[in-house]
Amino acid sequence: MKIGLVLNRTPSNSEQFLTSKIKGLQQEGHQVILFAHQYNNFNICEVVDMPRISNNLFLQLIKMFITYIVIIIRSPIVTIKFLNLEKMDGKSFRHRWENLYLNNKILIKKLDWLHFCFATTTIRKENIARSIKAKMSTSFRGYDINIYPLKNPNCYSLLWKKVDKIHSISYALLEKAKSYGLNDCVLQQVIYPAIDTNRFSNKKIKGGFKSNRTIEFLTVARLHWIKGLEYTLEALAKLDSIDFNYTIVGSGSEYERLVLVINQLNLRNKVELVGHIPHEAILPYYEEADLYIQYSIEEGFCNAVLEAQTMGVLTVVSDASGLSENIIHNKTGWVVPKREPRLLAKKIKNILLMENKKLDQIRLNGIERVENKFDLSSQVRHFNKFFDENLF
Repeated sequence: MKIGLVLNRTPSNSEQFLTSKIKGLQQEGHQVILFAHQYNNFNICEVVDMPRISNNLFLQLIKMFITYIVIIIRSPIVTIKFLNLEKMDGKSFRHRWENLYLNNKILIKKLDWLHFCFATTTIRKENIARSIKAKMSTSFRGYDINIYPLKNPNCYSLLWKKVDKIHSISYALLEKAKSYGLNDCVLQQVIYPAIDTNRFSNKKIKGGFKSNRTIEFLTVARLHWIKGLEYTLEALAKLDSIDFNYTIVGSGSEYERLVLVINQLNLRNKVELVGHIPHEAILPYYEEADLYIQYSIEEGFCNAVLEAQTMGVLTVVSDASGLSENIIHNKTGWVVPKREPRLLAKKIKNILLMENKKLDQIRLNGIERVENKFDLSSQVRHFNKFFDENLF
C-alpha cells in the first residue's frame, strides 16, 4: 500500500515514535510518503515539501496561477472533484481555490491511505482523501483534543464527517473527542505511545529513603501552564523538614512566571530550571532522580512518564486524561487528583515513608509494564494492523 503521512514538519531526532512508525510500515512492504511544511533533511522516506505562502503578493499570485495550470493539466478529474466537495461543504470561492493551492502536492499523488499524524493538521485538508480515492485517518494527541478545540469551537465538525478511522494515544482523549462530536460509527483504535526500552535500560533499584539524604525530584516538561508546574511547586513548598532538590528539564513561555513562583515560595535553593536538554542527553537526569513528578492539568499520555518508569524511577502523576492510563495507581506508581497541591504533598510524604520492599516492587512493576506494553516494536505491530484494509 501507499501511505501518505501529513505533518507540520519532518520528525526531529527526539520524535522516535514517528520515525519508528515509518520504518515499521516500510518493513511490512508499504511505501510511505511524508508531506511536511518544514523540512530538516529527513531521509528515511520520500518527503514532499508542502506549499508555502510568500510575503510578496505579486510573487504569490504567480505561484498560485502556475500551480493551478499544472494541477488542472495533470489531474483534471481530481481537481474538479476537490473543488466540488469544497463547494458542497459551503466553502467560499476564494477558500476553495486557496485550499486547492495549499493541498496540490497531495492531490497529485495516488495513495491508499492519507493519515494525519495530528488532528489539527486535517484543518482545510478534509476533502483530499475522498478526492484521490484514498482512505482517511488521523491521530489524536493531547493538544489536538485538550487545547485546540477550546480555542476553536467546532474545528473538527468536517473531520467527523470525512474521516474513516481514528487513532488515539489514550481512551481518555477518545471520550473527550466524543463530547466534541465524534460519532461512535467511525472506526477507532487506541495505540499507546511507546519508547525505546533498550535505550532506557540503565535501571537502578535504589531502595527506600533515608532521613539524612537529599531527595531528588524530577520533571521533564515544557514550561507551559498545562503542565501544572506551579501546583507542583506549591506542593513541594509544603514538604516541611524534608531536604530535597527539584530539577525541571524543559523550556517554554512560562519561565519568568515560574521563576517568580519559586522566589515567592522560598524555593530558590531547592529548584533548578535547567532549560532544554536534547533527548539523547536526558538519561543522567533519570539516573539521579528518586521521584518523578508529572502533575499536569491535562496530558494526552506523556512519554517522559514511561521513560521514568522503565528507568526504575518512582513516579507520581495527576489524574489528567491519559496519565491515569499511563500509571496504575498503587501498583506502578501513584495518581493524585489534579490542582490539589495539598494532596500531592501528602502523597509525596507517604511515599518517602514507605517500606523499601513496597517501593522496590512498585519500581519493578513499572519497569515490567513499560517493557511489555509500551515498547516501540509493539507499537509498530499495532500500526501495521491499523492500516489493514481487511478492517473495512
